[in-house]
Amino acid sequence: MLNSPEPRRASALRLIRFLRLVYAVPLGLAIAGVVGGFVLDYGWYIAAGSVGFSLAIMALTLGSVARSMRGNASPQSMRFVQQHGDRALAKIERLKNTGAQVNDAYVTELKLVVAPPDETAYRATARELIHPVRSAAYQPGTVVVVRHSPRYPGVVAVDADPPREWTQRPWQAGIIGEERTPEPEARLGNAVGRLAMTVVSTVVVAVALLVPIRDDVLGQLISPPDLFSAEDLRAGIAKLSAESERFEDLTVEPDQLRATIPGAYLSYRGGTVKRDSSGAGKPDKQFAANEVNFAAIPGLVASFGGDPADARVSVRREDVGITMTVRSANDGNRQLVADAQGVPALTADAFTENGFRQVAESLTKLSGRPEAYEAIIRADHVEFQVPGPGPGTSDDYDWYRGRLVEHRPSPIQPDPGAPLFALSELSPKALPAILAKVNERMPGFPRDKVSLALRQNDGTWSLTTSVQDEYGRGIEVTASPDGSTVAVMPTR
Repeated sequence: MLNSPEPRRASALRLIRFLRLVYAVPLGLAIAGVVGGFVLDYGWYIAAGSVGFSLAIMALTLGSVARSMRGNASPQSMRFVQQHGDRALAKIERLKNTGAQVNDAYVTELKLVVAPPDETAYRATARELIHPVRSAAYQPGTVVVVRHSPRYPGVVAVDADPPREWTQRPWQAGIIGEERTPEPEARLGNAVGRLAMTVVSTVVVAVALLVPIRDDVLGQLISPPDLFSAEDLRAGIAKLSAESERFEDLTVEPDQLRATIPGAYLSYRGGTVKRDSSGAGKPDKQFAANEVNFAAIPGLVASFGGDPADARVSVRREDVGITMTVRSANDGNRQLVADAQGVPALTADAFTENGFRQVAESLTKLSGRPEAYEAIIRADHVEFQVPGPGPGTSDDYDWYRGRLVEHRPSPIQPDPGAPLFALSELSPKALPAILAKVNERMPGFPRDKVSLALRQNDGTWSLTTSVQDEYGRGIEVTASPDGSTVAVMPTR
């Protein structure tokens, strides 16, 4: 009947074989698992990928066994003979192990003499999966029941469950004709066609499985955003800000944003925000997105140099305020620090005229004080002790090369009525003059070990440094703040 389940089942099986779904579904699962699970970090896709890999290995193994079992016969001819072929008796002349094995069973080639009831006997070859326990039933001289068909000459399959009447028939062969072999199929064309269909079906299955996360696939793999560009970064920050008004830290990478917020962890990638729970927050470290000039990040990355793909920008609140720090993923010693507005920290040499001028202007601007009780100057560190907010108090403003200026109350407060020095009267030319004298009297002395102090002694302000070599020989160099006089006196 047309509506019986048998034709529908046969049609479904033909469709499955045509679309190569036995291979396409496991491979599609595996590909979707790799993309969705291992690349995009969706947990259930990892499980799907694991299942896909297992099924793919199983399908490929069974497919290899099936190819070995049919020998030179085509899949269509073997299926037809197994399902619709005529029965006949066949005698085993000899056996040959093909080398293929499934568990403990071996694919064995049987050389047969096939004796159809109404035809001339002929020789043919069949293959059978034989377990050692059943090997006695397939020894030379044994008669078995096979299926064959005139439609596919030479294609012979052993009948796994023949009727009793066939197993009890006597063997009669008579004259044996020529050996019959299967007609060779157009293997190259068929193989290419099957491979092409497998690829197409696999892609369709993988795409269908990735539809639920299509935004991530499109945003991260096909057209990923460049978060070191102002527009893409602005969009990403807006997505994170919609999840939380406060951040404890935020990291910008070329293709993703990562942020810790009160009670949760956020990640942004490909236009999608993911949230994971985390521990208790740190209110004293929090900041709002509008406190940070994120538009400055592309410029900071460009100034940092190197491959932008290796750059990472972390934003967090430190003791000195909100900082933006650019680091290299491959070189932990390289970094560029900037404030919340994207102004980079100075990397000057304070012993040069221009370097000291930049540092002094920065410290004076931040402190708002044009005078200082004391100043300590090194090549990579300058400290100004300036009047504090209350009477008789002082604050320290410290610059370290490549870091933002630090501000803290002075550990030692000035004496009442302590004198102040107008910083504008400290000439940057005095510093190279002192270093020149040190180098003249102690050639090769490391400049990074030289420390200058601006203090008042006996009512006179001066810049002074004392240096000593490894043998205990040393000098003291004193210069006027304007650099007009430089005096050297041995200390031993």
